[in-house]
Amino acid sequence: MFNSLRKLLRPTLRQQLEDGVREALRRYADRRIAPDLRVYVSTDLVPDGMSAGMFARDEGEHLRRFAAQWAQDNNIARAGIRVEIILLDTKKEFAFVKPLGLVEEPRQQGDQLFPQAGGERALVPEPPRPPAAPFAQPAPFAAHPGGRGALLEVVSSESWRDPVRVEGEMVVGRKPEAGVFALGDRYMSGRHARLRAAGGRLYVTDLDSKNRTFVNEQPLAPHQEREMAPGDTVRMGNTVLRLTRVD
Repeated sequence: MFNSLRKLLRPTLRQQLEDGVREALRRYADRRIAPDLRVYVSTDLVPDGMSAGMFARDEGEHLRRFAAQWAQDNNIARAGIRVEIILLDTKKEFAFVKPLGLVEEPRQQGDQLFPQAGGERALVPEPPRPPAAPFAQPAPFAAHPGGRGALLEVVSSESWRDPVRVEGEMVVGRKPEAGVFALGDRYMSGRHARLRAAGGRLYVTDLDSKNRTFVNEQPLAPHQEREMAPGDTVRMGNTVLRLTRVD
């Protein structure tokens, strides 16, 4: 009887996750910018009769809207907040929220990485490389009258704000080097992915990056080209771009 009453009075899982999101954002409110969030949930908490994938998708979208509204209500700037649900099969009930991206410190060697649902790997910063000779950053995002290509808007990024224009083919990566368009994301590989616009379509290929490339949150196999449709998103490191137009 007592256990039944305790379960009845216990906050719902969604309320617990909202509390975790609110607390994670409040911890960084003084920085006046909201971090992305990773939410870990035991599979034992997934409601009966609901698939794990559907639960992760629905709760992730609800918490993203909840976090964006909380940030707006508290005058915290962020163009977009990404909330990622990680389901862990631990046979032990738990749920917690971890800020990442804007505020996550680089992991030290030997730190334990959380296991990922669906085979996804934890984001880890790329190791520094020797400085290369300076050269000018290309500007494929700039509009060209009469040009044919694709336009991607920034949904979430640590360092990039301008729309990205793809004409022909380009490689995107962490920092400027020969033949690479740099987005400045420390969780991207040096040569992370290839974007190719052709025939009114946009294609993306993961170049065997450390943290992988995701289209609509589905991981891509390395070196296998994937077509994107308008409205699709591509995630590389902590950078998320949405395809808005192809011509």
